[in-house]
Amino acid sequence: MTLNLNTVQKIKQGAFSFQSPEVFLNSSLFTELFFSEEFQDILSLVVVDEAHMIYLWGLVASRQSKSLIIFARLEDQAVFRPGYGHLGTRLMATNNIPVLLLSATCRPVAVSAITRSLMLQPSDINMIDGELTRPEIRLIRISMGSTLSSCDDLLPIFAPFSVTSAADSVPMIIYSGTRNRTFQVMKVVNEARATPYHQYDPNNRFIRRYHSVTSDDDKARTMEDFGAGKVPVISATMALGLGQNLKRVRCVIHMGRGDPAAIGQMVGRCGRDGNVGLGLLFMEPTRKNGRNAASDFDMELEQDDDSRMDALAVTNVCLRIALNLDNKLGYIPLDLGDPKVVQERKREEGLGFAKCKCSNCAPEEARVLVNVMQQLTVANFDSVMNDPSSITKDPNIVTMTRKRRKNRPKGTCNYPKHVAEDLVNHLIHSFDEFYFAYLGPRAEFPPSVFFGRTQALAIVDSIDQIHSNGANNLTLLETVIGGQTFSGQIDALGMAMIIWTNGEYYQLHLRNISELDRFIEAEGVRVREEMAAELLGLQVAVATRRQADKEAKMLQKAQAKEVAAAARTAARMLRASDEAVERARLHSEKAAYKASKEEEKLARLKVEADARAALKAATKAQKDAERAAEKAHRLGLKVPKMKKSPLGRANFKLARQAQMAQNRAGRNKNPLGEIITEDTRMDDGMVVTVEEAPEVTYGLPAELQTEAQDSVGPSGSLVNNKLSNNHSPPSDSHKASDGPGKLANSVIVQRNIQAVLVGPKGARHSHPRVQTRNQHNVSKILREGHNSSATEASRYEMLRGG
Repeated sequence: MTLNLNTVQKIKQGAFSFQSPEVFLNSSLFTELFFSEEFQDILSLVVVDEAHMIYLWGLVASRQSKSLIIFARLEDQAVFRPGYGHLGTRLMATNNIPVLLLSATCRPVAVSAITRSLMLQPSDINMIDGELTRPEIRLIRISMGSTLSSCDDLLPIFAPFSVTSAADSVPMIIYSGTRNRTFQVMKVVNEARATPYHQYDPNNRFIRRYHSVTSDDDKARTMEDFGAGKVPVISATMALGLGQNLKRVRCVIHMGRGDPAAIGQMVGRCGRDGNVGLGLLFMEPTRKNGRNAASDFDMELEQDDDSRMDALAVTNVCLRIALNLDNKLGYIPLDLGDPKVVQERKREEGLGFAKCKCSNCAPEEARVLVNVMQQLTVANFDSVMNDPSSITKDPNIVTMTRKRRKNRPKGTCNYPKHVAEDLVNHLIHSFDEFYFAYLGPRAEFPPSVFFGRTQALAIVDSIDQIHSNGANNLTLLETVIGGQTFSGQIDALGMAMIIWTNGEYYQLHLRNISELDRFIEAEGVRVREEMAAELLGLQVAVATRRQADKEAKMLQKAQAKEVAAAARTAARMLRASDEAVERARLHSEKAAYKASKEEEKLARLKVEADARAALKAATKAQKDAERAAEKAHRLGLKVPKMKKSPLGRANFKLARQAQMAQNRAGRNKNPLGEIITEDTRMDDGMVVTVEEAPEVTYGLPAELQTEAQDSVGPSGSLVNNKLSNNHSPPSDSHKASDGPGKLANSVIVQRNIQAVLVGPKGARHSHPRVQTRNQHNVSKILREGHNSSATEASRYEMLRGG
């Protein structure tokens, strides 16, 4: 039926209640109808029949089926309706409309896959388990004797049309794995019924075929004729396994191993009218790369789809129980003591099911039933199913058998070409003599009609098998010739071969072979001796070459050792030379360092000696000055005014700076009065260290104070006699100073006012900024409570008007 606007209107009116997955997913008209408010208002339930196909065709959509052999064996299982794999996206669009999923073969793995495909949560699912056991169906597993592609195992199932008419034949469906095999099934069935080539008749009254590529008209006509009883047999694929309720089907035949769930679906097509049904499962005894015995299975591992297929072909468990457990638990049991098998058997007995009569439970009855399959008709089907021994095998029914050629070993002939040709001619000549002796000289046909060159060549091609050890295999000789023979012909040909083998030509051939063998043996000995001599020469050459290589390697190794020893010696000499040079350098540096230390020591000792001498002279001058001062004080003498020297002017300047520093110190008086030591760095690198000591009483007369001012250095700093080793000793000008200058110097030393000048001697006061900085440094010389002798000398000079 075509979906159009008129059909859409009928659907709105409730005229139709089911549709195909293709229309549900791909039709734009139905999509518009499905999402309309009018349709959603009247939609109360969505039912998905054969829901297990959502799992199978979902595998096809995800391409997981490519790795499964089980899918290749059922060609139309998934290709027929790939739309089932995409139902979930459309069902999610319903407005909380309940969904009812129906299936008779839905394993646990299929349930999980369906819930994922339909995007359902476990809380959204309500599982209702019905009874899946079909006790009215009898399952018989038959081991195939022919190849699956030939389908010749169907020949004993069907009787010739002269014995059983199409109207009396049992309605059945023969399932095959591929579309091409459905035609082979039709061919074999027609050969068994003695109606060859009827498979090419599209209106055949006995068997039709049904698969996914069959046209819609042919499908409709086939199903109509089968339902009306016009056609008793259908050769089909899995395309006929869904959505069909054919109550006429009494027998289902499945060719080859397959998915147990799919086989359960296909066998379930029979017995729909409540009567007894028969399921014949033809299984290959072995499958390439498959498991062909129960010992090939690991009982601890979970069975995959291919393992389930092989397990059904080899299990000894009741087939009805095996299929039920596969449907419920997802595996085919292989052990009769399996707890699940025992539990299922007790459950069936408790429900009062009829005893199973499958080929595993009743093997002898199954064998008898298969033996009388050709005599089954619509009239006697029920009685034979209840008691297969109720009828006997009809010997008048001729079962067609396909003659199989036995593979005999291929013949061989070791004769040379000219010898074989002589034997061919001898056999032809011998048969001619036999023929004319048997039929006379005036026979109607020439001898070559019955035995010619072709037959003689066939004998010669297998002469090694026909004639061996002086005897002839006449049975093989007759087989090689083929066809009918005259009486005594085989014996005559056998005698001809014996005569030929005893003849001169063959004996000459034997002698030639013997001579050839002796020649070959002698040549072999000679060649072996030559090869031995050559091998010995090669071994000697190899040994010589190895010895030469060994000596060359030893010489090369010795030379390498010599070179390495010379290199080590040179390295040691070079290292010794470097060490000697280094030692000489270190020695010279050490001597130079020692000499410089000695020079520094001598200079330091000289400076210290000079300092001690200066201190001694200062002490003496001080004592002399004190005595002179005391004497002058007593006499009341006035100290004459001395001419101011350049040194006195510098001291005067220093005294002014000291006065300024004292005034500044008075303003910033240190409350603690501690001694302050500071370092002042000049711009030229000179460092001035000034120590300030507490004030002491000064009691010199003004004249001596004036002389003391002349001992102040040119930069305004008080020079300490204890100089460091880096400074030169006092110059001659200082050594030549007058007595009052020495007295003033000594006074300064006693006052503990020290200034240490550090830096280059020639650059101490060369920079103009030094004078500026000295003004600030002077403030660090004096603090509160200090009366410098230089300040008093300056004050005395000012009173004198200098």
